[in-house]
Amino acid sequence: MIQRVTTLLWRELESLFFSPLAYIVLTVFLVLNGFSFVYALAASGGVVEDTVKIFLGNGPLFWVCLVAVPPLVTMRLVSEERRSGTLEVLLTAPVRDGEVVLAKFLGAMVFQGFLWAPTLLYVVVIRGYGAVPEAGQLITSYVGIAATTSLLTAVGLLFSTRTSNQIVAAVGSLTANLLLVLLPVVVLQYPYAAPLARLISRLSMFGHFNGSFSRGLIDSGVMIWYGAGTVGLLLLATRSLEARRWR
Repeated sequence: MIQRVTTLLWRELESLFFSPLAYIVLTVFLVLNGFSFVYALAASGGVVEDTVKIFLGNGPLFWVCLVAVPPLVTMRLVSEERRSGTLEVLLTAPVRDGEVVLAKFLGAMVFQGFLWAPTLLYVVVIRGYGAVPEAGQLITSYVGIAATTSLLTAVGLLFSTRTSNQIVAAVGSLTANLLLVLLPVVVLQYPYAAPLARLISRLSMFGHFNGSFSRGLIDSGVMIWYGAGTVGLLLLATRSLEARRWR
């Protein structure tokens, strides 16, 4: 299984890194992160801890990147292969549907890791001015980014298995991502949500960053939620791929 998944993973990475769309996404992502860093410095008044919190957790451009990038990366993973007819060829090979889904998910995660890696350069910039960010805060912030990205990427992959149109897959997964991020915040504004406020707040991605990741803390319950959600969505994507195989 590992060998098959590795082979499929290399195939996905080649497809992602040699796609013109990938470099458009990379360019826009880096520009937005540059503005995000400048905004974080201005909003924090130069305080290192607050700068990291805004740049890697609380800034508006941070959330734009976090929510919008996974749909752009995943929209073509299955839908484009289905449209071009290469998916049928792939599924006739001696590989399981779950292995195909896992390889595509890992490929999307590796690519997004490549997108986020240059943000570490801003840490070097801060250190160059004699301010040293706390290592624990940085590590947990990136752990939060990885956990959130995995869940939103799984959402995008599920939508990509449901259609042969990339735009439909992107819009569907972006809408679902916005609901996951914003719905707990909106619901908590209403009085009738008070009895369930504790439960709803546990599902709030904003709350996860404000309450733990951006503060140098990792909540095991939050990590279980992201892990279980990601695995569940990948299983649904596998079932979706299996169901459409026989249509």
